[in-house]
This record gives sequence, C-alpha cells and structure tokens, in this order.
Amino acid sequence: MVQVVVTQSRSEQKRQAVLDAAVAEFQRCGFSGASMDAIAELAQVSKRTVYNHFASKEILFEQATVLLWSRSKSAATVPFDAKRPLADQLAQIARQSWAYYQQDDFIELARVVMAEYIRQPERAVAAMTQLEQQEGGLESWLKAATAAGLLHIPDLKLAASQFWGLFKTFSFWPKVFQLGSYDGQQQQIIDSNVAMFLALYTRHP
Repeated sequence: MVQVVVTQSRSEQKRQAVLDAAVAEFQRCGFSGASMDAIAELAQVSKRTVYNHFASKEILFEQATVLLWSRSKSAATVPFDAKRPLADQLAQIARQSWAYYQQDDFIELARVVMAEYIRQPERAVAAMTQLEQQEGGLESWLKAATAAGLLHIPDLKLAASQFWGLFKTFSFWPKVFQLGSYDGQQQQIIDSNVAMFLALYTRHP
C-alpha cells in the first residue's frame, strides 16, 4: 500500500502559523486587546508576512473564528453507516462534540468570539456563511440518513439546530458561562436527547 504524504508549502506553513498565533492571542487578549505585532512574534514571522496573508486584524479574527467552528464541525463528523443503528451514530457525534467542548482553549476563544459577535453581528454572519460551505458535521450525516430513507427531515438546517439546541444546553453553554457541569450525566443526557430527536424524525414503514 502506497502512503501519500501531503506537505504544505512554506507559504501555507507560515499562514497556518499566523492563524494559530492569532487564535492564541485572541484567547489571551480578546479582539480589541490583540496586537498584530504580538501575533507576528508568536508566529515567528515578520509583521509584513502577517499582512501578506491577512490584510487586517478584522479579517484575521474572522478566519480564526472559522477555524474555531470548523474544528467543532470536524468533531461532529461521523461517516453515515446505513447498517449501524442511528441512535449509536448520533450518540457518537454528541460524545465527540462534548469532548471537544471540554477543551479550555476552545471555551476561552468561544467567549471572545461571542462577545465580538454581539458587538458586531455582521462578523458572525460572514463566518457562518463560510462554515456552511464546508463539508462534514451533523448536517452531512442527516442528509445521508435522509437520502437513505431512514429519516424524514423536511428542513435539514432546522433539524440540525434542534439537535444542537438539545445538546448544547448541557454540554456547551454551562461551560461558556461557568454555570456548573453536567459531565456526570453525560450519557443519560445524550441518550435521552437522541431518543427525542429520532422520535420526531425517524421514517416509519
């Protein structure tokens, strides 16, 4: 078996280094306090290199936001398997996402992002538009399950929002606002949420 190794160009490596440094800087200082000089220093590149890849701090923040949510989307990506119980697959999506939400760096940046979204909601729209164009995530799984005739979902976007609404009430929002933890009830919550979701959308003969 031949293994194909995909390598990044030097320019791509520098761009990724800048983006990773920006995520760390936004976590540490927030949007208003973040400095392009500090980001360049963290990335170990020149300030000119930073601006060659990202014309402004606003654009860099938008891309850091897309990176944040795309990683969340990756955590929620499970290949659809028509032979495997739907409940097991949805529970796997929920467990993987729950684990991702436990990461302190994710929660810290999520707080920064949401604060900036409140201040300038147009940034949220731009970031979410980019994210919706990416493959994967719960939406892809729901689309495949619907195409296989196992689910009946007239509105995929609405169904995905309903699933995350059930789930994030216990796994995400309490972490963001430091309202306690439901980790000890994780399996019970996931099982009951999945059962409610499938009770609505499962296609019956």
